Amino acid sequence: MQTKLVNIKELKLGEIRQEVLPDGFIKRVLDFKEILKEVETSSLEETVSNFQRDFTPENELLIWESIASCFKLSCENNPNWTCKERKKAFAKLLASTLS
Repeated sequence: MQTKLVNIKELKLGEIRQEVLPDGFIKRVLDFKEILKEVETSSLEETVSNFQRDFTPENELLIWESIASCFKLSCENNPNWTCKERKKAFAKLLASTLS
C-alpha cells in the first residue's frame, strides 16, 4: 500500500450512515463527554454527527467510553496533575486506540 500526503483542507466528511442512533446512545455520549470535557472539546453536535458517519457507531462509542473510564481513573490516581498532564494522558489514551 502506498501512502500519499493530502492537504487537510482537501479532506471531506463521509456520508451519514446512521440517521438514527440507538436508544440511550446520546446519553452515553453525554456521559463520556462530561468526563473528558477538559481535554476533548468537540461539540455534542459534532460528536453525534461523527458517530452517525461511522460504520459501527456502537463499537466506536465503546472505545470512547473506555478512554473516558481510563482517563477518569488516571486522574483520580493522580489528583495533582496539571491541565497539561491531563491533556497528555488523554492524548496517550487516544493514540492507543489508533492501531
